[in-house]
Amino acid sequence: MSSLRGFEPAPDRLPHDLRVRLVELDRLREVWTGHQRRRPSHQWSGNRARLLRRHILELRTLAGHPPAASEAAERLVNDGFDSGGFLSPEERERLHAEERALASLTEASRTGREMTPAYLDDIVHSLTGRSVPGLGDRLTGCLAEATAVWTHPVIRAALVYLCAEQALLAAEGAAPLPPGTGPLPWAMASLVLMRANHPPLIADHRPVSVRLPRQRAPLPQDRLVALVRLFAELQIAVMRGELSWTAVDDGESGEHCQTLARATYRRLLEHLRQRAPALSMVLRELDPDSRVRVTFGDPADAGGHRARMDLAADRALLARGGPSWWVCLEADCTDTTLRLLLSVQEVGTPATGVLAVTADALVDSPGGSEDALDLAPTDCVTLLSTDSVDERWPEVAALADETVSRAVDRLTSVMA
Repeated sequence: MSSLRGFEPAPDRLPHDLRVRLVELDRLREVWTGHQRRRPSHQWSGNRARLLRRHILELRTLAGHPPAASEAAERLVNDGFDSGGFLSPEERERLHAEERALASLTEASRTGREMTPAYLDDIVHSLTGRSVPGLGDRLTGCLAEATAVWTHPVIRAALVYLCAEQALLAAEGAAPLPPGTGPLPWAMASLVLMRANHPPLIADHRPVSVRLPRQRAPLPQDRLVALVRLFAELQIAVMRGELSWTAVDDGESGEHCQTLARATYRRLLEHLRQRAPALSMVLRELDPDSRVRVTFGDPADAGGHRARMDLAADRALLARGGPSWWVCLEADCTDTTLRLLLSVQEVGTPATGVLAVTADALVDSPGGSEDALDLAPTDCVTLLSTDSVDERWPEVAALADETVSRAVDRLTSVMA
């Protein structure tokens, strides 16, 4: 396999923690697959189109030239690239071409269309705006070689991503794009996943920029491992998001899921209460009159936080409005206030047996209110009803500790 030389794609060649993550992804996919069968078919195209538009805009942001500000970008995602008059005609047509290409690959995956060189040449032109002689043949070879490898679909998608990247470089003879910014390798990786009955990859500039450093890893296997880690997290995020779309009730009780939600919520409450005294001591060095307090509530008591829980759901690609158990850490220091909200949300209507632990933090100062965290869809913990709170608590605690640390750093930065 000349184009894949240097890679060890067998799952047992990956680090142990990554193999565990792929097992967790497979368990979530079982739930996701059953949910997709129950979803009304007419809802697919609109919801998937929004995800694909988000992906297109995120790659633009990652490359350093977002086509619109964040609020305008959200409208472009929800209402389409023609909305709002934010884009020039040329930019609008480029984005439309990319959207049509990704929609075509989605449909081709569903129908089992053969990936011929001519078809892939059309995809290349739509995604890159250029005709690259011979690239369709090279991409067909990438797919054939990767398909012959026995491995996990996420690993196969990473192999095809790397192979497509190499094929594009060889065909053009130019310097490679910064890692993670080219739409073609992403599209080919998504094609592999969708043909294996997975959702497409939906990029986000924050985890991509962290997990795919600008300097490529010197060893092929290191690049493969980095991509598999990234793709696994992105797949968990998009599966969780699609699970939040409405489906037909299957009559199964969500009681066990609520038991897990309440147990996780109680642990979070105790965890923040334990963190509060140390934070209070630090802030009193800056302001003797500072205060730190922890408040909490369940689905019957949103405590005025419903809008913020909905925003946290949006960032995690979740539909708004699910039942939530919440804990809020509030800190007042000088004339500035931090409000960190951690919530345990049920995913889906009716309940899917999946929970999402989300975070949101605001800093209010005389200069205004601002987001203290800038979280990605991957900055969320996904729990299944078959999990035990003991086995998943370390991941939830890590999210809580990370968000507290980042939020307090932002608080002190604003005060300075």
